[in-house]
Amino acid sequence: MQTIPLSSGAANAHQSFSVSLGGQVIRFDINFLSYLDSPAWAMDLYRDGTPLALGAMLEPGCDVIETYNTGIGRLVFVGDAPTLDNLGITNELVWVAS
Repeated sequence: MQTIPLSSGAANAHQSFSVSLGGQVIRFDINFLSYLDSPAWAMDLYRDGTPLALGAMLEPGCDVIETYNTGIGRLVFVGDAPTLDNLGITNELVWVAS
């Protein structure tokens, strides 16, 4: 189990970083979607430039990549529903190896 670093606030509304998960380097592109009726965070994942998941929504209490065939394990979002100001503060994204 490993916690993925997430940053909140308007300055981090579009963030990109890489994390090693089980020996695989995964790039995370995380974007705040303010134009939705209910603003939300979406996540794209890449391995060696190849998309693994596009538009995965950060929803509390679930494996946010469950419907994708990524081969990297599970990414579980836990805690409060994410807002622009609480991402990574009152919630977290946790990687669990399969």
